[in-house]
Amino acid sequence: MENNNESFSDQMQALVFKIRTGCVQLVKLLIYGLLCGTLVGFTASIFALGIDAATNLRAQHPWVIFLMPVGAAVIIFFYMKFDRSEGTDTVLLAVTRSESVPGTLAPLIFCSTITSHFLGASVGREGAALQIGGCMGDELGKRFHFQESARRIMVMAGMSAAFSALFGTPLAATVIAMEISHVGLLQYDALVPCVIAALPSYYISGMLGVEKHPWGLTQVVPFSLPRSLSTFVLAFLCAIISVLFVVALGRIPALAKKIPAHPVFRGAIVAAILLGMTLLSGGQFYNGAGGHVITECLHGEPVPVCAFLLKILFTAVSVAAGFKGGEIVPALFIGATFGSVVGPLLGLPGGLAAAIGMGCLFSCVTNCPLGTLLICFEMFGFEGWPYYLLSIAIAYTVSGNYGLYHHQKIRYGKFKIGREDANAHH
Repeated sequence: MENNNESFSDQMQALVFKIRTGCVQLVKLLIYGLLCGTLVGFTASIFALGIDAATNLRAQHPWVIFLMPVGAAVIIFFYMKFDRSEGTDTVLLAVTRSESVPGTLAPLIFCSTITSHFLGASVGREGAALQIGGCMGDELGKRFHFQESARRIMVMAGMSAAFSALFGTPLAATVIAMEISHVGLLQYDALVPCVIAALPSYYISGMLGVEKHPWGLTQVVPFSLPRSLSTFVLAFLCAIISVLFVVALGRIPALAKKIPAHPVFRGAIVAAILLGMTLLSGGQFYNGAGGHVITECLHGEPVPVCAFLLKILFTAVSVAAGFKGGEIVPALFIGATFGSVVGPLLGLPGGLAAAIGMGCLFSCVTNCPLGTLLICFEMFGFEGWPYYLLSIAIAYTVSGNYGLYHHQKIRYGKFKIGREDANAHH
């Protein structure tokens, strides 16, 4: 009888210890997640406002595009001197291999992205946000002397906070931070920190005046069998376009590296080519992120038939020149313009087809289908869920293992049953 009592007492003590340890761990995650979300939220909001100011300033003074060669040379010079990391891939390595993120990454990508937008490079800002958030999260992990596993979680929390502040989609930001490093797996141990980081960051950016996902969708037609077939075809074609985009981002910068010149002068030469392309296009339609063009597509307004191809070229050349910022918003531009052109030919409204195209391109280039689905819900509403669900699934699968980030681990492939453990390629 005494042995039974002792056994019961030992079990209760173990249970109490387990509960107490779990509560302490949860409180730590809440505190550190809140701290990360607050700091990254303020930083990312200032970053977003800086990009908007730079874009508006370029619109008022279009002649600044002639400074492209000088700007590209300066950006490359500072990166050669202070940071030789691989951008977003470095942040992903911090999650997959517990590698450290250089402390210079955040200030460099912050300044270089704003400069790139000011000069009219065809780049985005979400890739830069992931780098800023991941770098700051890693620095917090180092300051608090976290172990490697805990520091990885802080990196993901920082990524979630930055994405939430810039994109205004805290649901998607939470999932993408857990989804992007290991395709096919979700790291649920980071759920609480990512949620706690995304929410304050979202509200802080709102208080500071950062515009929230301005790309509203005005009309969604009822889902039907003929439209489901059209959606299938559009998603299949979008997957092909996404592969073309990813390959161009790999091949054109590699081709530019063959120019026999110092990297600084090589960047200036490629930027001069980008300037020539801008002048030949007759305006700055393909410069910058192109948010206004996306808005026009979602409202059903016509765009040039070859706009998506030219945006692919402008973005690849901008990256080859050394400009920074990321390729996600250009991917949304490509998806929106392609969808608005091809969708009506398949019997879909132009605005709805543009939204479908945006979701497909985002899913393919990031390999984050669940996060993409949440982005569509947060940006366009829930009414069109059958279109988004079907198109994202088809495009994600058809695009194969192509992706923007070659250090992204493909844990479970798209055509092969079981574990694959390969890297995304371009």
